[in-house]
Amino acid sequence: MKIRKTVITLLLIMCSVSFVFASGAKESEKKEGPIEVSFWSLFTGGDGEYFNAIIDEFNNTHTDIKMTTDTVKFDNYYTKLTAALAAGNAPDLVVVHQANLRNYVPSNQLLALDSYLKDMNAPISDFVEAPLKACQFDGSTYALPLDVHPLIMYVNKALLKEAGINEIPTNYDQLIKAAKAVEEKTGKMGIACDNTTAVYKAYTLTRLFFSMMYQQGGTMLNADNTKAAFNNEKGVVALKALEDMVNKYGVTPKGLDYDTSVNSFKLGEAAFHFNGVWATGTFESASNLDFVAVPLPGLVGKPAAWGGSHTLAIPASKAQNKEHVEAIIECMLWITENGQMWAKAGHIPTRVSVQNSEEFKALPYRADYAGAAASTVAPPDTAAWNEIYAVMSDLLEYAVANNSEPTKALDQMEAKVNDIISTYN
Repeated sequence: MKIRKTVITLLLIMCSVSFVFASGAKESEKKEGPIEVSFWSLFTGGDGEYFNAIIDEFNNTHTDIKMTTDTVKFDNYYTKLTAALAAGNAPDLVVVHQANLRNYVPSNQLLALDSYLKDMNAPISDFVEAPLKACQFDGSTYALPLDVHPLIMYVNKALLKEAGINEIPTNYDQLIKAAKAVEEKTGKMGIACDNTTAVYKAYTLTRLFFSMMYQQGGTMLNADNTKAAFNNEKGVVALKALEDMVNKYGVTPKGLDYDTSVNSFKLGEAAFHFNGVWATGTFESASNLDFVAVPLPGLVGKPAAWGGSHTLAIPASKAQNKEHVEAIIECMLWITENGQMWAKAGHIPTRVSVQNSEEFKALPYRADYAGAAASTVAPPDTAAWNEIYAVMSDLLEYAVANNSEPTKALDQMEAKVNDIISTYN
């Protein structure tokens, strides 16, 4: 009996020792190596180079987390992302344009971040309010804004000086007057503003129309995003301004495509150019181009400008492990708090501390339009917006090309937009 008890005791000790070693092995396995965070981005070209540099710097300065990236071409990005989210095999971290968040939030495909941000004591107050608010739905935060990329105005200082213009225009009448003076005295183009879909859709027309609606205190859609809200006097003012720029004043060539508008300004052949902040890198690489980049003026009212935003979000299917989710959020926070690196691509950082940093202020041009973030207006919060955006571009192009009677053109736009919205309800 004594021998039996001794054997049992030894077996228990051996099991305990085995358990301890097994637990130690699991603990060792758990702590071995950094947490890997897989990431999809849609940044290519110059943007891609800058963003890859950010990821490299993160990996060089962190031993506990490693980011692995895969770049997906923009044309196929959302098709691939939508399929991956539906199948539950998306990466840990994804880039989503702010206007596209609504396509995924209602179906619970993106993770609500608030409880994690609170537990991590994340510096949410350091984010610029407008882009952060645009990432919030029904009181919850589903993404963190990486940047703001509003429509701004580029100005060729040399051509203005040659034309005797001493101040940058701050409203539509001043802009037209300055553009005409440049054309008359220098023979150069007044305003390089694309107004045809020959290369890309005429998105600049939509962005300008959008901006001028809000400059007048109007909106594109009604309060609950169920109807168009631009078929009114404010819409007439905005559309007429676009049509007159081409047809009445002739300061913008009819049928000017996007690439030609960009190249015209880059080569010093145009006094003014409307584009997103992403064009800054292209223009500063040009030799002998003396220009400034400023927030879009309040052409027909108070300053307000269309603006997009790249956001960082976590697929909900990845929310199984709190430690892993917090590692992903740590990546998101680090990337945004080092926004001065991303600003080299032209984008405006969304962290107040970055905008106030000496490193950001030392970048040429960026600080000149950083204030545009405060007057940037995000697209309406509806899944229908992307289709509305594309169709509006086509209809505005047609109106400008044919110098359409504004009220009739707006009637047609309103009917089409309302039809689009009805298919999403």
